[in-house]
Amino acid sequence: MPRDPYCPPARKWRQTIVQYIAGRPDRPLKARGLARELGIPTDAYREFRDLVREMLRDGALALGPGRTLVLPERAGKLVGVFRAHPRQFGFIECPGKPDAYVPRGRTHGAREGDTVAARLLPPGRQRIGPRAEVTRIIERAPLRWVGVLEQLGRDWVVRLQGARSTPLVRIEDPTAKSARPGDLVVVEPLEHTLSARSPQGVIVEKLGPHSDTHTKILAVIRRHGIPDRFPPEVRRAAQRAAGHLDSKAFDGREDLRGLLTITIDPADARDFDDAISIEPLAGGKTRLGVHIADVAYFVKPDGPLDREARVRGNSAYFPGFVVPMLPEVLSNGVCSLQPGEPRLTKSAFLTYDRKARVTDTRFANSVICSHTRLTYEQVTAALAGQGAGLDREAVALLQHAEKLARRIRAARLADGMIALTLPEVEIRLDQQGRVVDAGPADTSFSHTIIEMFMVAANEAVCRLLAGEGIPHLRRIHPEPEPREARRSAQLLAGIGCRLPRGLDREGIGMLLDRVRGKPEETVVNYLLLRALPQAAYSPNHQGHFALASDDYCHFTSPIRRYPDLVNHRLLDAYLRRGPARSRRRHAADVESQFDLAELGRHTSSTERRAERAERDAKKLLLLELMRSKLGETLTGIITGVTSFGVFVQVRPYLAEGLLRVGDFGPDVWRYDKMNGLFVGRGSRRVVRLGQQLKVVVAAVDEFREELALVPADSGPIGTARP
Repeated sequence: MPRDPYCPPARKWRQTIVQYIAGRPDRPLKARGLARELGIPTDAYREFRDLVREMLRDGALALGPGRTLVLPERAGKLVGVFRAHPRQFGFIECPGKPDAYVPRGRTHGAREGDTVAARLLPPGRQRIGPRAEVTRIIERAPLRWVGVLEQLGRDWVVRLQGARSTPLVRIEDPTAKSARPGDLVVVEPLEHTLSARSPQGVIVEKLGPHSDTHTKILAVIRRHGIPDRFPPEVRRAAQRAAGHLDSKAFDGREDLRGLLTITIDPADARDFDDAISIEPLAGGKTRLGVHIADVAYFVKPDGPLDREARVRGNSAYFPGFVVPMLPEVLSNGVCSLQPGEPRLTKSAFLTYDRKARVTDTRFANSVICSHTRLTYEQVTAALAGQGAGLDREAVALLQHAEKLARRIRAARLADGMIALTLPEVEIRLDQQGRVVDAGPADTSFSHTIIEMFMVAANEAVCRLLAGEGIPHLRRIHPEPEPREARRSAQLLAGIGCRLPRGLDREGIGMLLDRVRGKPEETVVNYLLLRALPQAAYSPNHQGHFALASDDYCHFTSPIRRYPDLVNHRLLDAYLRRGPARSRRRHAADVESQFDLAELGRHTSSTERRAERAERDAKKLLLLELMRSKLGETLTGIITGVTSFGVFVQVRPYLAEGLLRVGDFGPDVWRYDKMNGLFVGRGSRRVVRLGQQLKVVVAAVDEFREELALVPADSGPIGTARP
């Protein structure tokens, strides 16, 4: 292989090594041979060899036969983040791959959040998916716990939230940080006491009264280690960057301030990073404009803002509160596409024919002035003919947008796009921040309009970068594992459904069409979601299964996602004037600042961290709401079956509670794991996924974060088995 004239310095060789080995799995090489293939100069070999040794130590590479270099999975190994379960087992998260189950006794001291190396174990007889044993702890996660300070007699303890195995921590100095009984506090346990039944700890931060909604959210943020305070140098850098928005910033940009553009966002949105325009053309064609905040103009590579954004990876959104990736002076200020304000953007223009096929694509550095800011509810009303207060031009744009989005969606569904319909909970707060209600979030077609347009722009950018040969961060979504497909087929059979063609796109689409509007629709969608691997960020050329897309990346949300910001810089390199070779060289300079493979793993991890935190925060606030429903009878649907009971999602609040097997009713209940159900030995009644039932809210345990339910009727639950 000829030496790349733009080969990055040694500290940036990691990505080149991983990509080369991944692309040639049948030609394993030792370090010396790999250096020759990559064109590493002789005087740089020692530095290259040290890097290879470092990659072997941190698990990025493994030794194969004859001490050749292979990727960890080729050697039956993996590296990921350990997620502990209170029952002494755990899982290893590997972005882009199914989580690996770690049995009890195989965790080797790994704790929640640790980065670990592991070896794969032979498949278990009952457990579906990969199994692994932790072999080495690469990096310990910071050990911080969150709980409520209490006084028990003369002793002071912190009762931990979400903990089962270590519920109490002894505190020697309860007056630290001026904490009072009932306050949520952050505790740092003493390492040498961790094996004790009640370890000892030190209060390092007082959060506030545990009954306060904002304090509860802050506690979740601390538990998950999400950075929520910007260092002074980052805030100063943001102020300097905001000052760069002046008339000179518009020079050389396509002036689109005369083009009608609008933003459509949730009513409580803080940042507006995407605007759209629609232009009907001759011959039944339509030009869609997707205009994205040009965050790359303000956040320069490897500066204080960039380093902080890279660490955070993304913004995290909570009810009534957001932890932004960028300081508010940027995210809510000069980067936000506020109506009536000139803003710097990167624009993607896609021309569609009558059949929603893209006939032309163009990109530009631009400046826009958003005409108006609309909420999804306003768009829904306007499309229903109730757009009072909107001018004719804006209503006409929305009507054209709806028609185009419906054609794009129909074409994508025909290509195999999977459209799951899962209710997302929306928690409503009053003016004081107290939880007053919860229920399914709005899912009107106004959301789909923006979703279809953003997907189209993301695809267009990925196709461009791939066509130019510019390495970039893709958004990948692998196909389901065969074992997951078999497991899902068995569970679906247990509720009377059958996958027509297996767990491929066509089979999933046929099944979703078959159950649409039927009682089993919700649980079928949940089962399919659990069977699909999680999407991830990676430079590997791998498509997006659910979107039926061969080339897909994230581009449309650079205010809140770091991978989008990286891809903006690469698009900017393409848009620079000059010969193609010059553009590619600039793109290589931008790309070489990162190890894209490592950056993909990191941002996938921060994304999953934010998702877990957002889910936990909603769960806590739902428990707060359900405390006011104690004793009430509600309708629920069984969404999960375990050996100790069933999980029931109660309507309309979408809170999930546990109905223990001991409360099913008078009978001996046999657990059938493979089919996801219980059978009463005497009554022959069946309790299974998807069943609807009446339940009573029995108890709320905010420390264990559990909602306890009991049947509303005294007799055994379930349905009679044929």
